[in-house]
Amino acid sequence: MEDLSYKISSLTAFEIGEDRLLKAFSQLTGENKAAAYKAYSEICSVLLTENKTLADYLHDLMIYTEAPLIEAFIRDGNLNQRNAISFDLGVIKEIASISADIAKAYLYDKFGDAFALCMPMYESGSFDYNEDYFIEHIRKCGSGIYAKYKAFTYDNGRLKPVPRHDGIRLSDLKKYETQRKQIIENTLCFINGKPANNVLLYGDRGTGKSSTIKALLNEYEELRIVQLDKQDIPSIPHLFELLQNVPLKFILFIDDLSFNEDEEGFNVLKQCLDGSLTVRPANILIYATTNRRHIIKETNSGRNGDAVHTADAIDDNMSLTDRFGLFITFSSPGKELYLEIIRQLAADRGIVVDAEVLESGAERFALKRCGRSPRIAKQYVDMVESRLALGLEI
Repeated sequence: MEDLSYKISSLTAFEIGEDRLLKAFSQLTGENKAAAYKAYSEICSVLLTENKTLADYLHDLMIYTEAPLIEAFIRDGNLNQRNAISFDLGVIKEIASISADIAKAYLYDKFGDAFALCMPMYESGSFDYNEDYFIEHIRKCGSGIYAKYKAFTYDNGRLKPVPRHDGIRLSDLKKYETQRKQIIENTLCFINGKPANNVLLYGDRGTGKSSTIKALLNEYEELRIVQLDKQDIPSIPHLFELLQNVPLKFILFIDDLSFNEDEEGFNVLKQCLDGSLTVRPANILIYATTNRRHIIKETNSGRNGDAVHTADAIDDNMSLTDRFGLFITFSSPGKELYLEIIRQLAADRGIVVDAEVLESGAERFALKRCGRSPRIAKQYVDMVESRLALGLEI
């Protein structure tokens, strides 16, 4: 253990040398008794607070850290890069083998103080991973924030992880199978490196356009989503540069897309979809939703203008929508489709209610909200489930 601090400082492939636990292991082998005891206490504090074994902590540290050297190896296959990965893994395995008993015995032998043997314990666990495991994990899931998180927002030139993104699954979404099949198949082509299209989902509010895109994130491990606000659209070329070398697939998600006339983002989005000298990276697609038939909002002066202005507005709308390879429509459901969605949602949750009571209540619920939609159906079933759990009438 004497040379452990030097080995930790020489780590190359995994950028983890500044980690709190590894710093404590470096200090554990120092000559200062107080500092060594404090280092051991720090190791216990980290592991016991996070309720992890030493092996589990080191595993998570390695798969969630930045690892540009391993990403370079995935691209280049250089033997020296592979050797650097092997060296780092050897150091980590040595650390993982240091049980609490071994560490306390080391302190006792070094300082001759029986107090060391009375200090707290931590669990070691089993660290049974080789280089290929980490290489393949990073190849599939990326490294750093891309390995730890699946959803991001864009803020002031930087990606911000979403720690707890919506966990909705495709199986939670009922009906609209034809529309979703097109989106799923397009996404599968994208993930498997085949030609795929940018997608525009058009239709009424609450029909599941945004939910369909968010559900994709929970189906495919190698997929990531970056949600953009409208004001972020001019930054899409920057996102292209930022993400093009990350070994993952990214969907740039723009919800409720619309533009005012002459708005800056309109032309930027057109060029990013198709028509710019800058080629969209192969690992990025743009999926957008809109409730508007005309994405460009017309001004009063435009409405009252001449036929030439009207024709230009139509041309502008078409010039944008045509650049999405897939244009998929979600329409509000009729009564029977609305009720079928409710029946399926209720069945999924094990809700047992007289069919007539369930359906008449669903119609009243929709009437109060001025229309039927899958969103209204879910809200109704949520209410029914809660009221039944509390013994209330529905």
